[in-house]
Amino acid sequence: MSASSGAVRGYGSTVKIKVGETPVVTSIVGIGEFEFPDQTRDNLDATCLTSPNDTEEAIKDMKKVAVWALSHHYVPKSDMDVALSAVEASGETFILEITAIGADPVEYVAYLNGYVPTGVSPKGIMMAKSTFTVQAKIVA
Repeated sequence: MSASSGAVRGYGSTVKIKVGETPVVTSIVGIGEFEFPDQTRDNLDATCLTSPNDTEEAIKDMKKVAVWALSHHYVPKSDMDVALSAVEASGETFILEITAIGADPVEYVAYLNGYVPTGVSPKGIMMAKSTFTVQAKIVA
């Protein structure tokens, strides 16, 4: 049940990579939490000697390439481990699909800069970090 404001938990949200023309889809499992890639635009100063009313002017800059890091379970030799290792080694771009529960999937063109185990201990869950370079949001 949702709160009176409509707030819901993120349980069931997903992150997937889709590689190739006939996409091979790999779900990234064991994610604790994530934020969406931030591609907030900066402003470009367009102030000139004739700017109206002695006021600075600005125009929108291009969207930035985002670096997006994701912590998740490390499961050696799993389908996810094999897929992430292969995509990192290839350097190829793929579709990064992020779906918050109850929302439509959001897709980006991305490539994987790094995939590395980050936490291997006798008393904890083994973790890894995948670092993506997010180039552009796909708009239908």
